[in-house]
Amino acid sequence: VGSVAGPQKVRAWGPGLEGGVAGQSADFVVEAIGTDVGTLGFSVEGPSQAKIECDDKGDGSCDVRYWPTEAGEYAVHVLCNNDDIKYSPFMADIKPAPANFKPDKVRAYGPGLESTGTVINKLAEFTVDAKQGGNADLKVYGQDTEGLPIDVKVKDNKDGTYSCSYSPKKPLKHTVMVSWGGVNIPKSPFRVNVGAGSHPEKVKVHGPGVAKTGLKAFEPTYFTVDCAEAGQ
Repeated sequence: VGSVAGPQKVRAWGPGLEGGVAGQSADFVVEAIGTDVGTLGFSVEGPSQAKIECDDKGDGSCDVRYWPTEAGEYAVHVLCNNDDIKYSPFMADIKPAPANFKPDKVRAYGPGLESTGTVINKLAEFTVDAKQGGNADLKVYGQDTEGLPIDVKVKDNKDGTYSCSYSPKKPLKHTVMVSWGGVNIPKSPFRVNVGAGSHPEKVKVHGPGVAKTGLKAFEPTYFTVDCAEAGQ
């Protein structure tokens, strides 16, 4: 892939491309669209020299984080074949660390974040527990493999917990990131492999073995069960 086509086949998203907190990692996801994308690269320019880490997940995506040590505006470059991808550089506003801010104490859990078990057109639910996280804002990001945003509904339970839900429409991998005060929480991003579900009403059975007439005792017969449209 040439340097002109390459950058169009890569997308990047997540809290670390918008902002973050000095002294905390600023995280985002980079996803390749198709194969033969090219060579990825990253650079960060700003008030401090920020270390960059990249964790290849082996599924066409990688988790990227950089570590700004001073507040200010940072330019985050995501490169493919040495060219900026679309929207790069991303301008991230890094804030000073507030008092009593503990994003590492925030937890997200529930079936809607598990790698398997979620199916299309059924509500996928999860909980965010920020009771020990200090005062900050919750933000949930999400995209499917096609790059379409996931509409995650968030309800503040007024007790330090949040009830979250979304309804996947396609049997694709969905990726969810949970940030607290602009900082990615432990175990996030969550990659959810959404299944097609089961539709027993679409199972078709046909053949002489299920005919209402014409069957003879003690003679072998057969019939076909067609599950092509019945899902998993």
